Amino acid sequence: MQDRLFSIIPGYEALDAARRNPGDRLFVSDYHGGHPFVDEYLGDLAVTALPDLGDITRYAAVDEDLALRSRIADFHGHYDGVQRDADEVLAGGGSSMLISSFCTWLALSGVKAVHYVPPVYYKFAYLFRQFGIRPQPVADVHAFQPDFRLHLPDEKTVLVLTDPIWYTGRTVPIQVLDEIRAWQAATGSLVFVDNTFAYMQWDGTLPEAAARLDRDRTIRMICPTKFLSLHGYRCAWLLVPRELRTQLSHLHLNLHGEISLADRVFAHRACEVMIEGGGNGKLLRYVQDNYQHLLDKGALTDTFEARTGYFVFGRPRIPRERLLTMGQDFFELTGYPDHVRINLLNTTALEAL
Repeated sequence: MQDRLFSIIPGYEALDAARRNPGDRLFVSDYHGGHPFVDEYLGDLAVTALPDLGDITRYAAVDEDLALRSRIADFHGHYDGVQRDADEVLAGGGSSMLISSFCTWLALSGVKAVHYVPPVYYKFAYLFRQFGIRPQPVADVHAFQPDFRLHLPDEKTVLVLTDPIWYTGRTVPIQVLDEIRAWQAATGSLVFVDNTFAYMQWDGTLPEAAARLDRDRTIRMICPTKFLSLHGYRCAWLLVPRELRTQLSHLHLNLHGEISLADRVFAHRACEVMIEGGGNGKLLRYVQDNYQHLLDKGALTDTFEARTGYFVFGRPRIPRERLLTMGQDFFELTGYPDHVRINLLNTTALEAL
């Protein structure tokens, strides 16, 4: 079963080469942002020189920034309705750094197998293979599909889950999270939730369903550069059980070192925007308008109904060979050979479609 997850790796490696030399193909499945609210979301960061943001002669020491970790805790209290404190926050660089720290911690802890709900991000597949960790799926299809069923083991283990299911703009149903919480209580298992695209539900639904999981047995990864679509900054954080924070923090720092001062200041700004500045509502309305424009002009002959984030998974009207795309093989999916991921913030791609 482990070959099932590892089968996505060649596609990503081939895509990495193709996107550097795409020819006349337009990359419609790209990762980048682009929206009219950049200056508004950045505030003073848009016009302030880096030396004016803080002491550039010192390391940023992001995880030692108690004010930031407390602000992150306030963020989750505001959005999840669950009171957190700084001792449950590990602040770091981008999501990939945190994933690598988590997978390294698993390997150093002697973990030989990890269960997962498909799909999971490519970096998990890559690192599991590098560390010799066997990925074992607990479902045959994805959680948004009508025949989805969980097959959770009866033993204590580690489960990796992605919510939202980013490429299709859908969330994991609440009843699935409730089933996982009950399983946590019965087995004592640890759950890692990739919440990278959380806090982007188009209808403003709160709280995030992953907040229902057992906080003492759950690690959640949050990425402010995603929910504001400002990817030039690199920051993310983990919500962790208190008993794991110190060892994970030490490991992460020794693996990756510090982030930049600009990234630390941005993390403060992201929390400020989301708590006090009206959140990312303007961005999400912009995404919805772009999606509706695609539908109105008949650019997609079939699509899943997107409800969150800024990707949609659909079948383009124009021939796929004219585009550079990410199809079902990138997401451990079957049954949709002509569907591709489309970035709703890529205006050039939207106009071409």
